[in-house]
Amino acid sequence: MLDPNKINFEKIGFQAGIEVHHQIRSERKLFCHCPPILEDNPENYDYSFYRYFRPVLGEMGDFDPGMLVEFEKGYKVIYNACERNTCTYEMDETPPFHPDMETIKKGIVLAIYFNCSALADEIVVNRKQYLDGSITTGFQRTFIVGRDGWVPVNSKKVRITNVHIEEDAARRVNWQETASRTVCFNLDRLGIPLTEVISDHRDIGNPKELEELAKQIGRILRISRIGRRGIGVVRQDINLSIKGGNRVEVKGVQDLRMFDVLCRREIVRQNSLIEISRELTRRGLEKEDFTHTYIDISHIFKPQNGIKVFASIFPRMKGLFGVEVQPNKDFGLEIFEKSMLITGIPREDHFHSDELEKDPVRRHSAYPSRLPIDQEKAKAIWSLLKLEKNDAFVVVSGPEKQALHSLKKIVERVKTALDGVPQETRRLLQDGNTEFLRVIHGKERIYPDTDTPPIVISNDLTQECRKQVFKRPWEIYNELHDKYRFTQYQVDFLIRDEKLEKLYEYTQNLGLNGNLAYKLLIELPRRKRREGLQLKQEQIDELVKLISTKAIVPEQIETLLDIVLKEKVISIYESARKLPHSSLSTSEIGKLVERRLAEFEMDRMRTDRSYRRFVTAKIVGAVLGESGNLLQKERVIKEIGKQTKSEATKY
Repeated sequence: MLDPNKINFEKIGFQAGIEVHHQIRSERKLFCHCPPILEDNPENYDYSFYRYFRPVLGEMGDFDPGMLVEFEKGYKVIYNACERNTCTYEMDETPPFHPDMETIKKGIVLAIYFNCSALADEIVVNRKQYLDGSITTGFQRTFIVGRDGWVPVNSKKVRITNVHIEEDAARRVNWQETASRTVCFNLDRLGIPLTEVISDHRDIGNPKELEELAKQIGRILRISRIGRRGIGVVRQDINLSIKGGNRVEVKGVQDLRMFDVLCRREIVRQNSLIEISRELTRRGLEKEDFTHTYIDISHIFKPQNGIKVFASIFPRMKGLFGVEVQPNKDFGLEIFEKSMLITGIPREDHFHSDELEKDPVRRHSAYPSRLPIDQEKAKAIWSLLKLEKNDAFVVVSGPEKQALHSLKKIVERVKTALDGVPQETRRLLQDGNTEFLRVIHGKERIYPDTDTPPIVISNDLTQECRKQVFKRPWEIYNELHDKYRFTQYQVDFLIRDEKLEKLYEYTQNLGLNGNLAYKLLIELPRRKRREGLQLKQEQIDELVKLISTKAIVPEQIETLLDIVLKEKVISIYESARKLPHSSLSTSEIGKLVERRLAEFEMDRMRTDRSYRRFVTAKIVGAVLGESGNLLQKERVIKEIGKQTKSEATKY
């Protein structure tokens, strides 16, 4: 197996793209007038119903291969619904209403943020088939608002191929695959407006660039104030491949910290599958060598409760099922995951002959086989199947119909191993490995929606949307970095907390230094939150006004907030009235004045005595407040030095 920590991404031909799905802030759902709110209490659901799904022909008269695989799963889908956020549209009992125009405008604004050169002048709604049960209609309504955009990543332009607007899918309730083939969804999320941003996979050459691309897209969605906030509003899918491999889509990659380990382990998997393909060819194997012959070996195991045990022969494949394709995962387990998802038989009820070898890879996996096959049973199977020296076998245990179906899918998957890496949609696991989710969909799954007429986008509407576009994240970073030496980390906090407008207000309108404004907006609230004080934005605004009018100095903020915390005073102004002028010790005030003096022109301080006297007195006055008397000033100035003392006393 290729070492995942020693990968030359350029040499191996790594390419990756990303699809970011982000819910849009709106007053209604995309194709009906229900509010886009989720139901947290299961007891509030008013009714439920169930459906079965089947594939339909595409525009060219073909079935989409992915749809056929979904149909094979044979799911019964149960839906829970609540009347306050669900209507007959979500039940697929009513045609769609007119799409929400405010959402369409926001989609165009996003396309402009992404520098799309081709904005839609006519919205054409399409249907995208889904048979996993997440959409009651069996298809998702979606449309393009912009194409051919870009974002900068590490000094190069990464192309954004499409910006879509579409309806979100229903929320799945049970995530465990069961033999009952039943899944359950809540309909509250179905229909909430969603944007899908798709990048060009040819422009990304390593995981670090992919991570930065995801950050840039996220920054735009935040800075535009179009994306919703909260858990579950963003879903990211990654498309990646290597030279000689194939495009694989990995679903649900939420944590950016997982990008690197995911990419490395997927590279290892594809590289291993390519090597297995070459070895199969070297052994002279062809697809016709793998036949759908299944032998009943139940008498060897004597299972109970109607369970059957079947085996199938795989000629000249000894040692290949045990090849490690990802850390602690062999080729056999890779195949069994697909069989499990389609047929419902747990992967633990599958067994391959390479598990009989000393210290097999699968024994270290999270899903070792639980079939009781020891050397004695293995000899009996070997004799019954009449295997040759280099042959391999697979055993499946379960209800007869499902077990035979499982072996059928295993034989089909072994045949495709001759072609190398199959195009698949996969699911990310906690350890960074992936498992089969479904066959990747083709162009046959998308066709025009006959229920919604085209929507003309006028030039006036496009110009109106352009006026809503603020500075882009990279432009803001360049500006703040040049002015205040802000890091990307600091700018990200301002974008994430939606504090950029306040920063510009504080610095441009109230004259605050950028670094002080950042501390008040980001660092101070976070620090005080850990101490038990939840600062509101109105309180920070009051603090800034007090500082800008020189009613207090920044060094008095902590003392002032201690009063707020201790006396439970909401108003910063009220707390400022209680601020004691003697709250700082004489030595502390002296040091403070010295720091302030250092901010002025030092050469003039040394030569112009009247200037030094004037500056010192003004600073002392600002520190002590207007009520500070000469005695207090004398005590402070004494700490600064005799020369300063005499000058300030004369003043």
